[in-house]
Amino acid sequence: MHTEKGRRNYCIFHLMLDCGLRSQEVRHLKPGDIDQDRNIIHILNSKGCKSRITPVPDFLVREIDGYTKLYGHTSGYLFASLRSGKPLTANALKQVFTKLKRESGIERLHAHLLRHTFATSYLIGGGNLEFLRVFMGHGDYNVTRIYSQLAAESKMLGIDVYRLDPVFFRKGY
Repeated sequence: MHTEKGRRNYCIFHLMLDCGLRSQEVRHLKPGDIDQDRNIIHILNSKGCKSRITPVPDFLVREIDGYTKLYGHTSGYLFASLRSGKPLTANALKQVFTKLKRESGIERLHAHLLRHTFATSYLIGGGNLEFLRVFMGHGDYNVTRIYSQLAAESKMLGIDVYRLDPVFFRKGY
């Protein structure tokens, strides 16, 4: 958190873990896509050319705001390559997770796993399937239902899961 790279990677990691974003969605985020007043992210032209909104926790809004104030880039994208200043590439993001995997000792750690963790945690925390479908950007319930099974198995096995911010469980979303 004391370097640009560290802060950038922290924000990226938590956008995937705490908001369920795909790696391409994180790489294509622009500063204006985050509505700090309403704690939401506008995800534009994602998979299947779909757009959606998803809540973002207060702590993450603050971290992203701090990151952009300290290290705002002229690329127009929220996260840029530290060398070129161009938008972060898929390979660069993959390298971030390779390094995290090596340093943490967690063998099965990759960007998309954070999305699965978000979805499972959301359902275990009491979220409903329709909201999860919208947050995840799924067009088909069958895709979202997979997380119901994972959540049920986790509950039966007594697995402690990541606790999501209460922003996801507020009424009115």
